[in-house]
Order: sequence, then C-alpha cells, then structure tokens
Amino acid sequence: MKLLIFDIDGTLTHLDGSTHRAFARAFKESFDRELITEGLKLHGRTDPIIFKECHARAGLNGDWLEAYEKFKPVYIHYLPEAISQNPRARTKPGVPELLAALHDRRDRCALALGTGNGEAGARAKISFFNLDDYFPVGGFGDTHEERYLIMQDAMREAEQYYQTEFDLQSVWIIGDTPFDIEGGQAIGAKTLAVATGGAYSYDDLIAAQPNVVMHDLSDTTAVLRALDLE
Repeated sequence: MKLLIFDIDGTLTHLDGSTHRAFARAFKESFDRELITEGLKLHGRTDPIIFKECHARAGLNGDWLEAYEKFKPVYIHYLPEAISQNPRARTKPGVPELLAALHDRRDRCALALGTGNGEAGARAKISFFNLDDYFPVGGFGDTHEERYLIMQDAMREAEQYYQTEFDLQSVWIIGDTPFDIEGGQAIGAKTLAVATGGAYSYDDLIAAQPNVVMHDLSDTTAVLRALDLE
C-alpha cells in the first residue's frame, strides 16, 4: 500500500491571491495594522512562519504565538469568502481526474495532506473544490514551522486512520516547492515535484533532486505510471 501526501497551494489549487486577501483583512481587523509582505517569499512557507514575520514587520509587541491564536479564527472566517469571490480560483490542471483515478485504486494507495496551512484553512481551501473527501487526514502547519515535521504528522495520522504501517519507500510527497521536496527527503520518502506553483520553475525543482519532476498533473496516466499505480 502506497501513501501519497499532497501539498495544497500550487499543487492541488490555484487561489490567485485569495489567501493573501483573507490574511491581510484578518490582520487589519485583529491588530489594526496593514499586512507588510513586500520582499517576503511566501510560497511554500508554513502559516506560522508567515505570520511570525508579518507580526515582526508590523512592529507588534508581545508574544507572536498568542497573537497568532487571536488571528487564526478571523482569518478562517474570511478565507471562504475570499475564495468564492475570486473568479480565477480553480484546481490545478488534471487534479480532479487524478484524484478520481487514485480513489479508484484505493486498495493500492491512501491519500493524505501535507501542507503549511493550518488544518481549518486547508479544509476551507479543498472543500471549496469538493476535494475534502479524498483527504481524511493530514499533517498541517498549526503546530510546526518545519516541513519534515508536518510530513511526519501526516504519515502518523494516515497510519492510524488507514490502520496500515507504511514503508517509507512506498510514501510519496507531492508538491510544487523545494520545501516539499526537502521535507520528503528528510523523512526518507520519495518525492514528486510539479511545476505548477509559479514561484519555482521546472529547473528550480530539478535542482532540489526529487525522484520525479513534472510540468503539471494533467496527464493522469503519466502520473500513475510515475507512482507505479498505472
């Protein structure tokens, strides 16, 4: 049995600024400060790391973790609205078809999320596109700043849910940034990089040395072949 751990932003979904708009609105409402992200590389970072940097840039006093706990429910409140009002929000090419094909092979593979989003934000994003049922468990950015810890959480939760002990050589991390690849490599899993996020090119991803690199997930047969699930 294989375990496939998917990133969300840039891998499964294209939200075209929806996350940033909800983040900025919640930050302003929570702290009466503008969100300052100029020069800050956001893609592939976990929510806590992004918030920690924004908290410092805004000159806020006090413990950033306490501030983050105040901020999170406001952000989650505004996120679905930001997505629904964005006509360019969509799934990435081939994602619905691939997930349906993997579901048809559920006797051979299990699915989980591995994302820097907090769990509530992750669920809000994938449920908008009716993908939630494919991912009963996952590892999330609520409590970890490091990707490899998120991947470990995803694997542990999947083993409990599916009642299966997964061999690391049968675990795949699928994402669009070097952070996803590094997180997978750190736990000894295989990695499939997909150049659909926009922040990192195909060549950038090759440089991170994943097991497989693809331009996108539109060719379901090719993806299944790469995962040995054809």
